[in-house]
Amino acid sequence: MSTGLAHFTYTNFCLPDSLRARGVLAIPNYHYRDDSLKIWAAIESFVSEIVGYYYPSDVSVQQDSELQAWVGEIFTRAFLGRESSGFPGRLRTPQELLKFLTAIIFNCSAQHAAVNSGQHDFGAWMPNAPSSMRQPPPQTKGTTTLKSYLETLPEVNITCNNLLLFWLVSQEPKDQRPLGTYPDEHFTEDAPRQSIAAFQNRLAQISQDIRERNQGLALPYTYLDPPLIENSVSI
Repeated sequence: MSTGLAHFTYTNFCLPDSLRARGVLAIPNYHYRDDSLKIWAAIESFVSEIVGYYYPSDVSVQQDSELQAWVGEIFTRAFLGRESSGFPGRLRTPQELLKFLTAIIFNCSAQHAAVNSGQHDFGAWMPNAPSSMRQPPPQTKGTTTLKSYLETLPEVNITCNNLLLFWLVSQEPKDQRPLGTYPDEHFTEDAPRQSIAAFQNRLAQISQDIRERNQGLALPYTYLDPPLIENSVSI
């Protein structure tokens, strides 16, 4: 955890920047990238309208003490105040707020769905994701045998526990609230309500595009279909 945090940056957190930094913007048949960029753009457009309505100027962002305290707390508590992470310690413009909020909403909804929803599909074949090792990893390439490999994989009872965990975290919650669904109605003004409706319509179109694409795939990629994405992390 410590090593992962030490190398985690704001670039990693912001999808377009991360894809660009990893050099995967142009590889073919990368459905995660294609679907996630569409959802990022939909979230960004929605957040842009909300931010533009409530924060019309740089000063309105800079003088919001609760907003700045929230951003500062994330920087100091979550990222231990590491300036090398690139995470902002405070926000100065509506554009900076837009990027920050878009990244948070995307990671807590779509990114979590992409990582979490397929855990059982991927991990049910235990060698894909063994939860433990009974032997240390080999130090020299080419020395592994079938016997040493089987002796390294976890025992059957440990594997069963792991499969149960994968199955549990991959289940849809009984009180599912898909991305773009806001039953509590915190926004009552006409402008944000219209923005929410436009966001929902855009997600519906993305869903239609994904389902049409999946009809032609031998192995459909469904994890980023908007109706299957929770509004936020829900396990």
